[in-house]
Amino acid sequence: MQEQRDHFLKVVKILSSWGVDPSRMARIILMNEGSLDRLSAITQSSVRLTEDQLRRIDLVVNFARIINGMFENPSNVTYFASRPNDNYGFDGRSLLEILEHCDTDDLQRVYRNFYAEMINPW
Repeated sequence: MQEQRDHFLKVVKILSSWGVDPSRMARIILMNEGSLDRLSAITQSSVRLTEDQLRRIDLVVNFARIINGMFENPSNVTYFASRPNDNYGFDGRSLLEILEHCDTDDLQRVYRNFYAEMINPW
């Protein structure tokens, strides 16, 4: 459970760095804002997350790894997450819109396509 807490705090840090407010962050992680606040304040106890929440957290972390590898400038990372994207699966939506509105299975598909495009762009 400590590992879940560490993953949770990591995704909160990533989303915060992308300028995501707590309300939107809660929707991305599939929890209510009160739970997000409570879990963010926990310093030493364990956190229990659902399988779906854990999958989404892992996907956000994986998206962040790819994006951080694409850009050296942190402001470009933030800009990328919030700007419209025409890559396959995004359909003109931003990464944040995808994270907020797609179910976890669709989000997984978008991630796979994005990963494939980034490691083999042609």
